[in-house]
Amino acid sequence: MAAVIRIGDDMYFNPGQLAVGFARAAQEKGAVVLPNTAVTRVVIEDGAVVGVDSTRGRIRAPVVVDAAGAWTRQVAKASEIRVPLVTTAQQLFVTEPVPDARAELPMVRIMDAAVYMRPCDGGFLWGIYEENPQFFDMDAFGADFDVKDLSLDADILWHYARDVEPQLPILLRAGVREHRGGLPTMTADGQHIVGPATAVRGFYFASGCNVAGLSIAPALGEMLAEWIVDGAPPIDLMPLSIRRFGAGPWPDDELIRQAAWQYRHFYGAR
Repeated sequence: MAAVIRIGDDMYFNPGQLAVGFARAAQEKGAVVLPNTAVTRVVIEDGAVVGVDSTRGRIRAPVVVDAAGAWTRQVAKASEIRVPLVTTAQQLFVTEPVPDARAELPMVRIMDAAVYMRPCDGGFLWGIYEENPQFFDMDAFGADFDVKDLSLDADILWHYARDVEPQLPILLRAGVREHRGGLPTMTADGQHIVGPATAVRGFYFASGCNVAGLSIAPALGEMLAEWIVDGAPPIDLMPLSIRRFGAGPWPDDELIRQAAWQYRHFYGAR
């Protein structure tokens, strides 16, 4: 038995354009954007944030939001704050142009196989949530590391393409234009980590995206801003608070085991 569900308001967008749009909007509101500037430490005095040390010197600020993505743990750890998330490898293919691969075609998700596909620049973008994802300690990468330098394994994608060949034969037939990867962060329960750190005033998290950061980023950003300015979020965000994990410690082997299950079951298939 098979079932198909069409979600009429499903959509996709270019993540790079979204990031640039956010940055430009912030600048129009008076924010100063410092690209290619590394934060080396959040400066904490008497249990409160007073600024950050960066490659451009010290920047004073009473509030810091750790939204460093794959490097969230490193930013927090430099200030002796621990956060229970792990950085995960994700990879995908973009195919060569395919006849009739129109931009208005829907996104396709084969739930039990954890395979997805959508139109992309005249072809298709497709990827998977694999059974045994690779996890990284970002401390092992050099200061000049770029996500485009991530080591990838095309055989993993071809393995899952064969699994769904009856439904999506195009995955095995179309030529590959681009093989790229990303580094999402995963948590043990598959939920974001959003809100203040437990022991340091002015230190907030916006991480643990669990491969769904862009889709919810605007809403979380707005609510976190209100939380910082007004002292409370507009809705109850305690289910996303770091407090739900307790005081720790959080052994990495157990965290990785649970995060791997959450990654594979991103679509909820069992």
